[in-house]
Amino acid sequence: MRIVARSNALSQSFWRWLLLTPMILPLTACSAFPTHSPQVQLENIHPQTVGLLSQTFDLDLKISNPNSSALSAKAGEARLYVQNRQVAYGLLNKPVHIPAYGSRIVSVPVTGNLLPLLGDLSTVDSRKGLPYAVKGYLVMGIFNSRIPFSVTGALHLPLSSSSSAVAP
Repeated sequence: MRIVARSNALSQSFWRWLLLTPMILPLTACSAFPTHSPQVQLENIHPQTVGLLSQTFDLDLKISNPNSSALSAKAGEARLYVQNRQVAYGLLNKPVHIPAYGSRIVSVPVTGNLLPLLGDLSTVDSRKGLPYAVKGYLVMGIFNSRIPFSVTGALHLPLSSSSSAVAP
């Protein structure tokens, strides 16, 4: 008799949760899935170490949140392309919190080899600059969704201290 009573209580609890889940899920979905994807811009490139076969740079990415709730990126990836060639790759390995309607500048260390581009520098129009793209993703939400981003622009050489070398 007791086994039947426990089984009955268990089934009542199961059905109660089954009925409540569709009502609770929409309340949690807003924080799990942002309404709008974050916007990413390349703010600056800082050389860290320069060697013959390997160079390390910090890509300063401005991540803007157009949503009414805060976003948290757990991790990410960035690839730097110059003249349609991948020249550097790096990982964002620390969490980033972006407030609602706010932005943060995040430095992503990337390592690569710019040596193959040296031959192309003589053909670059100084007014147009060197075309670049930064492509990657941010890992966000409770389901670790990868939110892709892509930024394009032109690098202007030589680098001057008075203005940014990066142009959108």
